[in-house]
Amino acid sequence: MADSFFDLGKRLPKIDGPTLERHLVKNSEVFEKAYLPSSILQASTPRDTLQFKDKTFKRMRFYETHFIRVVFTNCTFDECLFLGAHFEDCAFYQCNFIRCNTNKFKLSRTYLDPRSFLKDIFDRRLYPNVGVDLFHTLLKNSVDESQPEFRDIAEYHFRLWQRYNRYGYWSAMKGIKRWGDLRFFAFWFWNATYQILFGYGVRTRNILLWTPVLCSVVWAYNYTHWAEYGIESSKLNTVPLIIKTAFFTMGNLSTFGTAEVTPSTSLGLIAVSWQVILGITWIALSTAMIVKRFVR
Repeated sequence: MADSFFDLGKRLPKIDGPTLERHLVKNSEVFEKAYLPSSILQASTPRDTLQFKDKTFKRMRFYETHFIRVVFTNCTFDECLFLGAHFEDCAFYQCNFIRCNTNKFKLSRTYLDPRSFLKDIFDRRLYPNVGVDLFHTLLKNSVDESQPEFRDIAEYHFRLWQRYNRYGYWSAMKGIKRWGDLRFFAFWFWNATYQILFGYGVRTRNILLWTPVLCSVVWAYNYTHWAEYGIESSKLNTVPLIIKTAFFTMGNLSTFGTAEVTPSTSLGLIAVSWQVILGITWIALSTAMIVKRFVR
């Protein structure tokens, strides 16, 4: 790896735009070179694009470089530094970024799939702030460019790296200040719960997966405690217990209920009450997540 994640390549040989283009005509890889800081890499004419295809940029240092109308296709950026770089009217197709430092880089009218960074991203324990900055920039770019799929991916990982970042600050604390930070525990619990149950509101499959789990857990509880509910209904005497409890569970969680199955004990009334509350809460949150996912 490079000497440092923030190494600006001061000791590396410098390479300018024309030299880089000439080099890539004959070679597939640029290794251990630093592009001139605060320089511009762009096509020769305003209507053209500078094309790089099937290239590997290895340990390049694009410090504060301005890319204009550059298209990368099937390229790999291996441990490159884009600190303060700016991509304007650029595109990345089928590209991969391996442990690249993108801190404070900018995107303007750029096509860039957030999944390009996920295969082998930098260490979340050492650089969580870089991850937050990366996915926030990707999120803003995808919103500006009306790229809903990229927006959802960027938002999911932005919220996830927020948790990593908060954990980094918390782990650096000492003693009572660390364990007395209730705001951190509240944030961590809500963030993790929001991710697992609802996928941060952008992964509806989480709702589809957890809904049957919720129903199954409540049904199992009702099935095992049915005799304690004191439910008497002559109309349901011939119905198997498994069907009666399933009907009872769905009535409670859907909040519709049923007059045919009414408990007469304290345990039964308490069970119905918390199951209705649980059903209302789950339906409300699920509806909000689905609306957020498909309507925004």
